[in-house]
Amino acid sequence: MAYTIIEVERKTGIPSTKIRFWIKKGLFPFLQSDHNNVRYFSKHDIEALFWVEYLRETKMNIKTIKLYMDLYAQGESTNAQRKEIVRKQIEYVKADLAKTQEILRILEKKYQHYESLDCQPKQCLSK
Repeated sequence: MAYTIIEVERKTGIPSTKIRFWIKKGLFPFLQSDHNNVRYFSKHDIEALFWVEYLRETKMNIKTIKLYMDLYAQGESTNAQRKEIVRKQIEYVKADLAKTQEILRILEKKYQHYESLDCQPKQCLSK
């Protein structure tokens, strides 16, 4: 079964503008199109779309995602290179998570400070 970009948007919740941008960046090497240049997504392409979305959610840049997808298109002989890309992203996500947890700790401490003052929000901002 093949789906148009609009059908994929409805099915995945990923905006068609984002999908079109990613297509222009060459992130979907297997994507088929007809004689009118209407692009069709297979179930496999939709899985790839979700993978790109996951990688973007981890703040991976488009250039690295393109490299990953190009390697994927080359087949199993590139497994080691793709594994390394994923390993590096795991390290990045762990560091980002640690930073976010530290920010959360600081925010919670500030909130507890304001709670201890028992003040209204506008009053707390000035303290």
